[in-house]
Amino acid sequence: IEQRVGKTWKYVGTTKKTSLTVKKLKANKSYKFRVRAVIDGATPGTYSKTFTAKTVPLKTTLTLKAGKKALTASWKTVANITGYEVQYSTSKKFTSKTTKKVTVKKNKTVKATVKSLKKKKTYYVKLHGYKTVNNKKVYGSFSAVKAVKTK
Repeated sequence: IEQRVGKTWKYVGTTKKTSLTVKKLKANKSYKFRVRAVIDGATPGTYSKTFTAKTVPLKTTLTLKAGKKALTASWKTVANITGYEVQYSTSKKFTSKTTKKVTVKKNKTVKATVKSLKKKKTYYVKLHGYKTVNNKKVYGSFSAVKAVKTK
């Protein structure tokens, strides 16, 4: 397997399996690769077509503040992303019945307020960034889940 670096190809590894993990890549960036089979450990086959792999955005930290029937989630920005998704739930397990989400479409926005919540109820919140690639959202890892009790 080779990775495109500038105008040249750089060897990144060999595997007998159908996948290989390439480490030390930057978050939220596209990389080009090509693959070829080696027969009997000596005779190389032809290269595959070049394909592009995209790394996910970095994980961000989340801070919560309780309000009267509301909560405010704030975070630090992540470079080169399209926006953020904040998920909140009354269940620690984030079941589909109890979970709602707020999408923040601007990458420079660093907080979101959720209103019309139940009074004196505990809500669990998590956040992740996303990048839109070919009209599809590529999500990063979720932040740690945090809990807040509304006033």
